[in-house]
Amino acid sequence: EYPKVVGGIDAESARVAMEMYKTIVKGGVYTTDITSAEVAKTVENAYRDVQIAFANEVALLCESFGVDVYDIRKYVNGLPDDPSTPHANPIRNMHFPGAGVGGHCLPKDTWLLINSYREYAEKTNPYPTSVLADARHLNDWMPVHMADLIESGLKEAGGELKGSRIGVLGYAFLENSDDARNSPSATLLKELEKRGATFRIHDPFVTKDSGYEISQDLDDTLKGCDAVAIMTKHDEYTSLEPGKLKQLLSRNVIVDGRNVLDPVIFMDDGFVYRGVGKGKAMKKLERKV
Repeated sequence: EYPKVVGGIDAESARVAMEMYKTIVKGGVYTTDITSAEVAKTVENAYRDVQIAFANEVALLCESFGVDVYDIRKYVNGLPDDPSTPHANPIRNMHFPGAGVGGHCLPKDTWLLINSYREYAEKTNPYPTSVLADARHLNDWMPVHMADLIESGLKEAGGELKGSRIGVLGYAFLENSDDARNSPSATLLKELEKRGATFRIHDPFVTKDSGYEISQDLDDTLKGCDAVAIMTKHDEYTSLEPGKLKQLLSRNVIVDGRNVLDPVIFMDDGFVYRGVGKGKAMKKLERKV
């Protein structure tokens, strides 16, 4: 369904490749030289990586300001789309923040683009910093921030991260998928180990990954845990409710990295809640009348 960009080493190879792709691609096929095609591919994913990093940094700011990043996103994206004046079109498309970026493409393509520039560019420019590299570093850091939120939540509940057991919900990088390539959850698990915590992992779609035991039994995963950390927005996790969790957990602490749960419902029932970009929750969000 998506358009394809074909890079050929010469006109004939590009023509043959285009003819092949035209038989299966409905979104259109474009041809160009090899370098332009590779730059276009890596820039496409780097663009999305930067957009997610922007949303993540705004989420961190919102936590500090004591506001909800999802409210801010709604207001920012409320600007109208006016195609009659494209040069002054006010539309915005702020992405969703979250607990990290995974998958096969985004974590690597930004580095492929930057490394190619450093190694093969005919001319380099000595600009002081790289938006692309900084975005990649920030997105890689978000699972570490999740560990910070877990630690903060446990402290408020009278505990500490060291020696605690954390129920990590979601190992796939993409909701309702079994794709665990470059999973942000793996980064979180390493950070929890570094800080002296143990963990149990649940995922309804991922059954195994090297070095980690992953359960498909949610109740068994959470039984006896001191905190819950939601890393993937699987549909199964939207049905979590306070009463059942209280029966399973040792401490009532939830850290929502994907905006899955309503913080008001859980906080009204005595839970300590933390969430990426959820500054209001950290200020004891009051139910609106």
